[in-house]
Amino acid sequence: MIYTQEVAAEVLQIVDETLLSEKEALKKRLSGMNLDYKIRASIHAYVFETEKRKNVIDFIISRCLKGKKIEDLDPLFRNLLRVGVYEMHFKRVHPALATDSIVRIVKRRLGERHAALANAVLRRAEHVDIEKELEKLKKDKIRYLALKYYHPEWFVRCAIDLLGEEEAIKLMIANNEKQAVYIRVNELKTSIESVRRYLEENKVEIEETPLPDVFKVISYERAPASLDWHAEGKFVIQDLASAFVAHVLNPQPDEVILDLASAPGLKASHVAMLMENRGRIIAVDNSEDRLRRMKAKMNVLGVKNIEYKLADGTRIFVGNIDKVLVDPPCSSTGSFRNYPCVKWRFDERKYRETIRVQRGMIKNAFRNLKEGGILVYSTCSITFDENEENVLFASQSFKIKDVKPLIGVRGIRKFRNKDFPFWDKVVRTFPHIHDCTGFFISKLKKV
Repeated sequence: MIYTQEVAAEVLQIVDETLLSEKEALKKRLSGMNLDYKIRASIHAYVFETEKRKNVIDFIISRCLKGKKIEDLDPLFRNLLRVGVYEMHFKRVHPALATDSIVRIVKRRLGERHAALANAVLRRAEHVDIEKELEKLKKDKIRYLALKYYHPEWFVRCAIDLLGEEEAIKLMIANNEKQAVYIRVNELKTSIESVRRYLEENKVEIEETPLPDVFKVISYERAPASLDWHAEGKFVIQDLASAFVAHVLNPQPDEVILDLASAPGLKASHVAMLMENRGRIIAVDNSEDRLRRMKAKMNVLGVKNIEYKLADGTRIFVGNIDKVLVDPPCSSTGSFRNYPCVKWRFDERKYRETIRVQRGMIKNAFRNLKEGGILVYSTCSITFDENEENVLFASQSFKIKDVKPLIGVRGIRKFRNKDFPFWDKVVRTFPHIHDCTGFFISKLKKV
């Protein structure tokens, strides 16, 4: 018998103990398990919905531990408690049923002592009134908003600084909604019209987007990612803003393209498609495992013009490159809907180190580009420091070109007394406005 709660807790433990995302942790735990897609979907929902609310769930558990600290608990036990609290407070499972299910699993996996503690904690958790607890915190506005809208306090401050309190709240609400699903047609294997017909035949309702090769999924009976044509590489699940990046790069069949942070390769595969599998794409990543998985994915997608380089994207030199794509590691503050675990992983030290890497890649792009070559710099982050400020840094060596806003809005003009004179040449997307990942996209020319 498969216990959804138990498997979900094991996946959450993997997320806690590794740098894997929820999707990667699910793939790792469910590998080799012959589960019905409905059970898989249920486990997927438990993992994402629990991780999304992790701070307030931990807040409730901490209220009920009586002298113990949540971080000192056994990792599996801690995540089983999280699943139980999620069930009773957010999934509206009857508290007695939620408690009984978790206690049974704990008893079987961890023994009587842990089971008694689980029973005590969850029975206390049943009586926690979240709204009343939050009311007590209203004087501390940042903490109150962080718990009410399930975001870390650093992000609440960042979003209010950038957008103002009203827009920041709208953004956080959107981050907690179910992510929109977009399908990008892989024209290396089939046509846009063929995919349209296939999806309609499989009762996937779609609508067109401003990008000709991307559809937005409106409804479905069976998830598009579980359909045969997805497994065969005839279409991929790719966010609308992410897919826009390759169109901004506008690669041509005879060009040499350098992708300095390429894995897992969705953008590279899109670039290959737009190049009709001609020319050269040099895909760089500093992880052998990520490159290995990328190669396997590219084989499925029919991509044939990629050369793989295990290297540091801030240092590798190839030279005489026509176009460079820099979509570097970032704080992922625009993709919390897709990867809620990222919310709880970032701190000031990691943030500053990430910006250092981003600027290193921009400098290396300049070294590798031929005169007049194009750099497209993009992130799935909403912060000013990682985006407009990095373009300001790049403007010492590059001319800022206009990105036509087929989707999205223009950039931020001013932030904390810093002016950004190129605000009307870059593009931003926001989850609460455009129903896609929060992205920043810019285009620069080496002069």
